[in-house]
This record gives sequence, C-alpha cells and structure tokens, in this order.
Amino acid sequence: SSASSAQSPGEGVSRAAMSEPPPPPAEDPAAAAAAAAVPAEPERHEHITQKVIRCRRLVAETQNPSPRYVGNTPKEELLLEHVREFEEQFVGVYGNRFLFLCPPNEYGIPKFLPTTIRPTHLPYQELYEYKSCAQMLADFFNYDELNPPDRYPTVIPAPASVLKWQAGDCFDLSVALCSLLCGVGYDAYCVSGFAPRFITTRNEARSACPQLEWDMEETKEEEKQEEDEFVIPKKPPLRSEFLEAKKKQEDADLLRLQEEENKSDSEDDPSSEEDEFENRRIHCWVLVRKGAREVSEDMYIEPTTGRIYDVTRCPYLKIDLIWNHRNLWVNMQVCAASQVQLELYNSRYFEYVMLDAENAGGDSAAGMYAEEDAGAGGGAAVAAGAAAGVVEGDEPGRAELASQILDLPSAWSERPDIPREAFHARCYQGEKTIFYHKCKVEQYAPYTQDDGLVQRITLYKDVRRQIPLEIRERFKHRRDRLFERKRRPMQNENVESFLPGRPSTSASAAGGALKEFREVSALSRELIFYNSRLDGLVRSVELIGRKMFEHFEDRDDRLIYHSVTLDPTLVTTGTMRSGQKNKDTYPVDSMGEVPIRKMTQKYARNPEVPADEDIYKICFFLTEQTTTSQYTTTGKIRVDFHREPGQLTFRSVTYYNEDGNLRCRPANLPQPTQAQAQKLLQMQAGCRDTIMDSHQRIQQELTSRRKDEISIRGMRSVQAGKKRDLTIPGSRDDVLDPSVYDQARESARVEGLKDGAEEEKQEEQASKVDILAPYLVDFMNKDTGLVQLDSLQAELVAKKCTTDFRKRLTDRAEIIQRRLEEEQDLLRKRRAQMQRRGDNVERDEREFERYQSEAMFRTQILEQRLARHEMQAIEKFQELERMLQEDPRLAAMWQKEPAAAVKS
Repeated sequence: SSASSAQSPGEGVSRAAMSEPPPPPAEDPAAAAAAAAVPAEPERHEHITQKVIRCRRLVAETQNPSPRYVGNTPKEELLLEHVREFEEQFVGVYGNRFLFLCPPNEYGIPKFLPTTIRPTHLPYQELYEYKSCAQMLADFFNYDELNPPDRYPTVIPAPASVLKWQAGDCFDLSVALCSLLCGVGYDAYCVSGFAPRFITTRNEARSACPQLEWDMEETKEEEKQEEDEFVIPKKPPLRSEFLEAKKKQEDADLLRLQEEENKSDSEDDPSSEEDEFENRRIHCWVLVRKGAREVSEDMYIEPTTGRIYDVTRCPYLKIDLIWNHRNLWVNMQVCAASQVQLELYNSRYFEYVMLDAENAGGDSAAGMYAEEDAGAGGGAAVAAGAAAGVVEGDEPGRAELASQILDLPSAWSERPDIPREAFHARCYQGEKTIFYHKCKVEQYAPYTQDDGLVQRITLYKDVRRQIPLEIRERFKHRRDRLFERKRRPMQNENVESFLPGRPSTSASAAGGALKEFREVSALSRELIFYNSRLDGLVRSVELIGRKMFEHFEDRDDRLIYHSVTLDPTLVTTGTMRSGQKNKDTYPVDSMGEVPIRKMTQKYARNPEVPADEDIYKICFFLTEQTTTSQYTTTGKIRVDFHREPGQLTFRSVTYYNEDGNLRCRPANLPQPTQAQAQKLLQMQAGCRDTIMDSHQRIQQELTSRRKDEISIRGMRSVQAGKKRDLTIPGSRDDVLDPSVYDQARESARVEGLKDGAEEEKQEEQASKVDILAPYLVDFMNKDTGLVQLDSLQAELVAKKCTTDFRKRLTDRAEIIQRRLEEEQDLLRKRRAQMQRRGDNVERDEREFERYQSEAMFRTQILEQRLARHEMQAIEKFQELERMLQEDPRLAAMWQKEPAAAVKS
C-alpha cells in the first residue's frame, strides 16, 4: 500500500500537468468566469528548447546527484498527495481550470512550486537591496522566451542550476530573484499570469532607458548634498501667468515638432505589428510586499529587465498564481492585474493550498475561516479541517488544527551560489546589448575590452536609431584614470571625466590631477583639475583664437585668476608695432602666433595690507593706443584695489605707457615713483611668462591624452581577442591597471589550477598501468627481477600486445553497435504496435510520442558514441605503437635487421 501511495501523487500531478481538462460547467456563472481568467491547458507536445537541452546535459554530466533531485522524500510525497486532493476539490467547485502547481524538475521529478524557492543570502553587497539585485540579475542572465509563448514551461529547474547556467526563462529568473530577495529579508513572491508581448519578449524599443533616469537621480542627489544647509531664503521671483502660458504653448509646439521630426526620420516601429498570441502570453514576475525591509508600497519587479512597477500601474494583464517559499495562492479575481486585491488569505480573492501555521491564530486566519463557505472551501482549510475534525466556532479545535497543519518541507534545491568571477563579469558571456526608445545600451565585463570599456550608451535622434546624438562611455581600471566619456557628434563636443590619482606628465613640473576635460572642436577647450596640484590650478579654459583664462586656489602669491585676450585682427589691420610679434603673441594650434590684446591677473585679499593698497585686479592693455595733441601712448595698465568692508566703491588707477615710462593722465594726478613703475612693468613681464608656462603645461596634458588614445589603438591591434593575464605586472605602456583585489583573485585562481593540475598529474602517475606487464611475466629473471629480451622475444611481446588491444577496441565498437541496433528494433516494434492501436487512441499517441522522443535521443547519443569511438580508436592505436617504439625493453626488436646484415 505504501508503494502505491508513493506513486499516486506523482501520477496525479503529471496527469494534471499534461492532460487536457474538459470545459468548465455552465451551471455556475461565477465559476465559469473565474475559470475563463486562465484558459485550460491543451494537449502539450514537448518542444526541444535550450532549457531542455541544458537539463539533459546536466543529467548526463552529474554522476552523483542529490537524492532530493532524483526522488521525493515521504514528506514530499504526502505534500504531493495533498496538492492532488486540492486540485481535485478545486476542479469540482470551480470547473476544469488548469493549475500549474507541481512541474517536474531537471530529472523529471514533480516538485511543488513553493519548495523550489530557497531563500539565500549571498556575500555581495549589490544583492542586498532589491533595486540593485534586480538589475544585477537582469544583466547576469541570458533570457529565453517561452516556446510556445502560450504554454507553461515543461521543466522548472532548481535556482542553483539556473544561476550556474546564467540562463533561463521568466519562471527560472523569477524563482532565482525571489530566492535572493527572501534571503535578505524581503517579503517576496513569484507571480505567474499573462503579460503583453513587449514584456515577454523583453522588447524595450518603446521604453525609456532606465540608466538615464538613474543618472538624473544621482545628479540631483549630488546637487542636494552640495547645497548649504543654512541659507537665507530668497524672495520668490514674480510670476507672470501670461509668460507661463506662453512658455507652455511653446513647449507643446516644440514637442509636436519633435514628434513630427521623428516620424519623418523613421518608418513605423516594426514592433507594432499584430500579435498572434495577444492576451495569451504566459509570464512570471516577482511581487515585493510592503512592511519588511522598510518597503512602503507593494511593487512588481520584472526579472528580465530589472524594472520596478507600481501594482496599480503595472503593464501585466492577468494574474493566475502567487507563491513564495511558504505557500501558493490561486487568484479567483476576474480583473486586470492592476486591479487585483492582494489580500492573499481572503478566500473571496484567493484560494490557498497550504494552511499557514503562523497565521492560524491571528486575525487574518480568523477572517479567512469565517469567509469560507461550502462552495469555496475546497482548498487546504477544508482538507485539513476535515482531517482534524474541526467544526465552526471550535476554538480548542482550531488550536489543535494549528498544531496538526501539514507544513512545507524544506527547499529541495541546493544552495544557490554565484562564483565571484561570474559576479564581477556581470554580463552573460562578457557582453550584452539592449535597445530602448531612441537609445542603445552596450555592457561589457571588466578586462574584456582593450580600452577598459564596461558600458556604452548611445542616444539617437530617430526611433530606428540611425542618427546618434550623444554617446556615453564608462570605463574601469584605466591607468590614466579615465572613467567616463561623453561625445556629441553633431556639436563636435567631447567631455571626459577622470578619477583622482592621474599622474603628472613630468616628475619635476607641476601637473596631473585632471578631473574633467571638455572640448568643442576648433571652438573651445576646458580642463578642470582636482585641488591637489602644486601650482594650485583648478580650471583652465581656452576659447580658441579669442581668450584663455585660468583659476587658481591656495597659492602662496594669492593669485586666483589670470587671463589673456587675443585679437587676430591686429595682424590684418597692421596696428602691431615692429618687433612685437615674437614677444606679445600667444601660440594657437590652428592659427599660429596670435597678438595679445589684454592680460589680466586677480589676487585674493591680503589681511596684512590695507584694502586700498592691496591689489585685487590688474589689467595690461598691450595694444591700446591713445593719441592727443600733447602725448601719444601705446598700452596701458589699470590697477584695481580691494574695497573696504561696507563700501561700494573701490580705488582704481590707470597708468599709460609712454615710450617705456608709466604716467598718469591727466598730468595733475599723482605720478608713480620709479620703483612703482618698475614693479608694474615686472608684473607685466611676469604675467606674460606665467601665461606661457601655463600654456606649455596644458599642451603637455593634451599631448599626454593624445598619446594615451594612440596607445589604446595600438593595443587593440596587438591584443585583439587576447585576454589580459592579471597575474603578470603591467608596464607603464599598458592601458589597464588591475586593482589589487582582481590581481589577488586571479593569482588565487591560477594557484588553484596549478595545484589541481599537479594533483591530477600525481594521480595519473600513481594510476598509470604498465600495459606490457602481463606479457613480460614469462621473460622475467627470477633472481634479479629484470627483463632482458632478444629481438624475437620483443617482437612476440609487441605482437601480442597490439593484437589484444585491437580486439578490445573491436569489442567495444560491437557493444555500441549492438545497443544501437536494439534501440532501433524496439522503436520499430513500438511503431508496429501503434498501427494496431486500440480504444484509447489519444493516450497511446501521447505515450508513443514521448517514447519516440526519448528513443531518438538515445539513438543519437549512441551514434555519436560510435563515431567518436571509431575516431579515437585510430588515435589510441597510433599512441600504442608510439609507446612500443619508445619502450626501452623492446629496443632489441628494432636492432634485428642490422644484426642479420652483419652475420651474412
């Protein structure tokens, strides 16, 4: 009796999963409507998908699988029996509705869905928060669509296997994500139902790129942190309703023009064609309930993309089942997924399979017992209540029921794990490309690209992504500390951002610490530095051919700003005086030497000097000419001093250059002394020298950047397709600079491989068999234990060895051929039986199709083994001949012919 009871649950579950239920009864309109929410599962034909192939390969390669993988414990058999009774009672009350409750695992063993989820906490910080965990797994997995899309999967493997494969369908991804979220304390559930095509096919061509939204959020957080906490509130500006309405109208017109432009630039979206499986596409996703881990609202997580949806504004169509590692609920609400009431223990909305021991005495349990009636009580409560003899209103009986509730067995899966190397690679097979609305995102694993690229986001103007507007690239482990680059091809603009620690181009001169580099081709160039340079430079801007200015901080000479203004028209108008070209000019790459019109310096306040004597700004006008009837000047110097605290005006003095002498005009003003004039002229010469030195340092920085990019292009051509060995120290010319953690992990991995190879070598040497030992026993010297063969004896031993080895290979081929013929004969007999089929035609056809699929699989394997054996037999025989030739004990055989020639 025990054997029959152990077999019946598996048969019942398999029959429920594979058979075609009859239509729902028409006498109960509510039941018919509830059954219409999920259509009955028709007759299934197994499709050989990549998932099925992975499972078959796992079964073939695993020598000692876990007992719970290949069978069920008595408690699991009891659970399957309980689920079968629940399904029978459910069908009796609500009609023949398909329930996906106990799908088979990799080994074909039926398992209750909640027991497949295994809560696990992995030692990675990124997997601790639901947002980062969902996005990480979306990038980590290779998504397989359901085939066909309106059928449930034929196999639900363990989450440990899914993480090992890094591939799976929506059910596999949801189970793995739910296992990790439950392991870190979230109240997570798997949800199966129906979804639109763009969800099930992971087509995000009409969705906005989430990476752009995350970047905007990070920017807002940084700006909020930079704001001063104690700020005097400003008076709000006056608002004009007319201007606001006008601006709103302009924005609407601009948006309309952009839409028309997009339509004109591209054809209709190819994803807008009609869907053959509309409203019938089965899908699975994850529900996170509020309460645990400070989650404020219920939310859905799409495991294929990592997107998060509000439960009231989700794109999903209908909900069929909800389950976690404790229970499974069947949805009874005939409404859209966004309108489903998630009161799981309310029998008006859900039917639960298992009684929850934790909620058996609580308010929710009291509500669920009270709301059950005779029609809807065909679930776990009726079965367990009948078993325990509990009647309505019996509180002691209810307590006794709580102690006798059938609890779920522990998860049958092994502990899910992600190897550290696979986790840091992040992407499946090292790279991944996703298309969004006017956007394309490419992701790469670290160290797979020669330039350290890990992500590239391309923004397009049109829907078909043919006209790029902006390209954003992110890098890791770059020796030059580059981590982000933004390019706008339409504007010829390039923005590069660097991490702290970029070295100087010269060990003796100040430099390095580059933070950001902005360049608009042939228009402007801007360099922003970290505040760690010896010369205090924090910003350098060059408007090519027009102006260059730089900002400084924390300098000993209190210089905070200097600039040079250029005037290319001075060369064409002929206003330059003779001999000034080589002295008062500034070199520009595309224009040569350009005359300087003005130089400016600004200084910070010196508290030791009175404000009206402390210079704030000094301007050197080199080419300005002033001509009057009394004098003619070429160039002037204007000196502005700091203002006194509380004053609005400041002292300013202008000096005119008359043949190398500085004068104040009009003449009645105080004239500068010889020392003051000499100091001002020296400051002018020093300003020119400082600007030229800054120009040289900036040119060195730009030259270093060009060399970096040239070396990257060279490395691409040299190391194309080669993986970087992190255990070898890099030279100064290397593009990438691995972190100490990556080097340590790689070294540990290499050492582990070496140790494993040495152990295998030692085991191979220990287990190595001397193939000539059985043939040399008769020729062994009993006294010395040595073997000395002459040419005839050696030839006899070699002949016996080759004959036996050939016979062994032939016998092996005959065994495989005999097994292949037996499989083919059995298949022919089953086909002959099918031609004489009896009354139960459909069941016989299903059984024959299942047997034929398995037989063809075994036949294919045997044919492959036979072909491989034939190829390996030739190689093995050649290897045997080589060993016999190299064996020193048979050396006399090869000396036979020369000896015979000498004797004759």
